Amino acid sequence: MSPYPYAERFGVNRTLPEQGRPRADVLDELRIMAKEEDAFWETGKCSGSMYCGDHDHYDYLNKAFALYAHMNALQRDMCPSSTRFEGEIIAMGLDLFHADVVTETEPAGMVSSGGTGSIMHAVLAYREYAAQTRGVTRPNFVKPETAHPAFDKACHLFGVELRQAETSPVTTTVSADEVARHIDDQTIAILGSACNYGYGTIDPIADLGELALSRGIGLHVDGCLGGFILPFGEELGYPIPPFDFRVPGVTSISADTHKYGYALKGTSFLGFRDKAIRNAQYFMLPSTRPPAWTGRGRPVCLPRHGRRWCTSDARATGATPSRSSRLRTR
Repeated sequence: MSPYPYAERFGVNRTLPEQGRPRADVLDELRIMAKEEDAFWETGKCSGSMYCGDHDHYDYLNKAFALYAHMNALQRDMCPSSTRFEGEIIAMGLDLFHADVVTETEPAGMVSSGGTGSIMHAVLAYREYAAQTRGVTRPNFVKPETAHPAFDKACHLFGVELRQAETSPVTTTVSADEVARHIDDQTIAILGSACNYGYGTIDPIADLGELALSRGIGLHVDGCLGGFILPFGEELGYPIPPFDFRVPGVTSISADTHKYGYALKGTSFLGFRDKAIRNAQYFMLPSTRPPAWTGRGRPVCLPRHGRRWCTSDARATGATPSRSSRLRTR
């Protein structure tokens, strides 16, 4: 397929048009493109992006989207339902990943714009938490070479040195000993995938948890792809090794609701073993620091989020099938 398949058929706007087009014409054009592009992935010849494929389900999500498409989740006084949606997504995620076993801290979570968003928030949270609690000034993060490139992106954007641990060519997983070689007093966290994208294999999370505890650092589990599959596989009796908060040393988990949580793009769950780590990344503009904010209220926000759609939260909270419906698909 050409990267610009519609240029000749529909033309390209290179300036702001003098006159608008009838809405019916715009919608007809969109329907043509959407139908042709659906036909491409419906052949099954696609890698990633599509995780459900059920158009009835998509129609349901689109109806939820339409109710909130004009809203901004930043204005919680105008859109308090978004607080409910996010709270339910976080609660279900913490429940699914067994945060109930955590007694020494208060687990917490957040909803991001996707897998990359969750990964970036996790890296930033670890950077800020390490600076606040350990005085780390030259942060580094250790990932297996099979881990998602979003970790490379996060480290690049947030000034964190990325250290890459080699994986076994036989198992396609990393060993705790290999990760340990890269850790020093400036390491903020290490990573294990459950599962990785390239091979679908699960790193030895229990071993990495022991290592993280012994070195006093964080362990992030990237379950963006497998997070909404592995718990149900375990319930069905498949030999899924523990990878969640039941493993001592696991301090955060990401899992994409817009993949096998069957929500539309883009939402992702990010859970933390300790609320203090999550809170370390929050940005607040003090009213006493010049130049003071002259608008209404005191700006407190996640560092990467300003304007947000309520629609993403609405679709995600209503999209994920129940535990019983998941297990019936066996």
